[in-house]
Formats: sequence, C-alpha cells, structure tokens
Amino acid sequence: MKGKLNNIDTEQVLLYQAKGLNANQFDVMDTLSIDADSTFSSSYSLEPHYYRLSIHDSLHVPFIADSGQQITMNIPAEGEYEVSGSPDTELFEEYEKFRMEVLRETVYPVRGQLDDLREENNPEDAERIEKLGERVLKAEESYRDTLIHAVKKMGTSIAIYPTMVRWKGDKHIDYYEGLAADFSEQHKGLEVAELVSEKIRTLKQVSIGDKVSEIVAPDTSGVERSLYNNLGKYTLIDFFGSWCGPCRSESDHLGKMYDQYNSSGFEIFGFGIEYEKDRWIRAINKDNRTWINVSTVDGYSNDIAEAYSITAIPKNFLVDENGIIIAKDIHGQELKEKLEELFSEQSQ
Repeated sequence: MKGKLNNIDTEQVLLYQAKGLNANQFDVMDTLSIDADSTFSSSYSLEPHYYRLSIHDSLHVPFIADSGQQITMNIPAEGEYEVSGSPDTELFEEYEKFRMEVLRETVYPVRGQLDDLREENNPEDAERIEKLGERVLKAEESYRDTLIHAVKKMGTSIAIYPTMVRWKGDKHIDYYEGLAADFSEQHKGLEVAELVSEKIRTLKQVSIGDKVSEIVAPDTSGVERSLYNNLGKYTLIDFFGSWCGPCRSESDHLGKMYDQYNSSGFEIFGFGIEYEKDRWIRAINKDNRTWINVSTVDGYSNDIAEAYSITAIPKNFLVDENGIIIAKDIHGQELKEKLEELFSEQSQ
C-alpha cells in the first residue's frame, strides 16, 4: 500500500481493521510515517478485510484489501480521495454512491421536513409531526429494501462485509443466506467469512415466529429490569434513541396505544440506543414515555443490540406472552390496526 497526501500537514497516519457484525468498530493495525515528500508506503501480510486509513479525526479513507493487491491512494485535504488497485474497493464505492443517491432522493427530503417541525416545537404541529414520522419510517424501510440491488452486483467480494449493517432479514433472508454460503466457500478460513455467517444466524434469530432473547438492563434509576419478567399478553419491544427524530415523533402515538390497551395486557419495553444518560432521561420525560425504559448507554456496542441485529433505529418487535415475534417494524397506523385486531380476537 502506498499513497500521497496533498496539502495535509501530518507526520503519520493510522491503519485500522474493521471488526464485528456491523463493521463500525476498528482496531489499530499500524502507524505509517509520512515522508518528506508527503508520501507513505508499507507492505502487509494481514488477512483480506475491510480497512480504514485515518489521517486525522475527520478524514478517513475506507478500502477493501484482498490478497496480492497493490493499493495506491491519493488523498487531498479537501475533495474526494482516490483509491486504485483494489477492484473490491471500487465495488464498495459504487455501493456507497448508490446508497447516498437513494437517501438524497427518498429519505432526506422528508426527514428534513420532520426535523424543521420538531425544531419549531409548535404543539399545533403534533399530528403533522406524527404523520411525517410515519413517512420517514416508510422511506427508510424502502431505502434499505432497495440496497439489496446494489449488493447483488458485488458477488462474493469482501466488499459485501461492510454492507451487512443494512441487511434485512425476513423479506430477503433466502438471498442473503445463499450469498453467505457462497461467500464462506470463496473465503474459507477468513474472519470476514465467519462474520458474514454469524450475521445470517443473527438475522434468523429475530425473524417472525422466533423467540426473542432476554433483555436485562438498568432503567433510569439504575434498577435492573428484565423483559421476560415484564411481558404482557402482547409486548412491543421498542428500540429508541433520544437523538433519533423518527423515534421521538412516535412517542405520542405509542402513548395513545399504551393508554388504550395497557389494561387489556399490552406492554411496551423500551431499550435506548443511547450515548448520554442525561439526554436519554430528558427525552423520556419530555416525550412522556411512561412504560419501562432501559439502556446500557453504550450506543450499539452491546450484546443486546447484537442479539436483536439492531443497526438502525427506530426498530421494534411485537411479541406474544411467550416472547414469540408476531410482527416487527410496525409503526403508526399499522401498529394501531394490529393491536385492534389482536385485542378484538382476545375479547371474542
């Protein structure tokens, strides 16, 4: 690997290797010194994997390295970097370009409207905020469904590994399961092959008809609360974030559903994907989330998020009294109609 920095004043850059199912954690593998002519170079016998070169806190160059590749980088202080010599990186860059185009066309416009309304904080906009929140959720679901078309173009390239963060189970599980089998055969013995196989196992664990894993975590007072000790006739396991606009816009609707059906056996068990405890508690109080709320306050970096394959929120699972998933990613009017159906059947 070699490269040149353009108009960047630094004496060294760091080479990181991704790890985990979501490829969003990294281990430092090496520190490269920058020569007087602003170039760097090094050779490695590392495993084929997803890597990142970090020049400083805000400038990162992701790339995929496979065996025998000679990778060259041209990195400007501003503008787009260039990576050559790695066909896998080209595939990943194509995926990212497609992903961002879909976001800009389908998600960002609606999300911007929602953020503006929430910023104005006008009580008269409550209904509009709720409806916009539903539109954002549908747009984001459609966006993630669309990404499978980009993944299909990648074959068994190692570039599929960082795309796993947005893979969806249920609807596309057959395709991803076949892809994982082919990938494992192609890259037998590599860590990325094990990770891709593990991702499939995790997705299948949270499919409709499966039993959810136990959740034990502290509530806002620090008291450990158990999901299975608090299951109702039906329970919505709601993964929420104080920093997540669509999550916050759902709070009022969830409150209405909770008030209407709690006496009939409906419970909500909220798990916060949080980074700051104070901010989490403020959001719970402001949004009047009166049901059980727990969090390990370490974002996505916990066993619970991994067990439930949580890589983006909002995310929810509707389970029965035995913890069996009967619906997932169910929001707004769809949730209302599902609860009406379930509790109507119960009263007959």
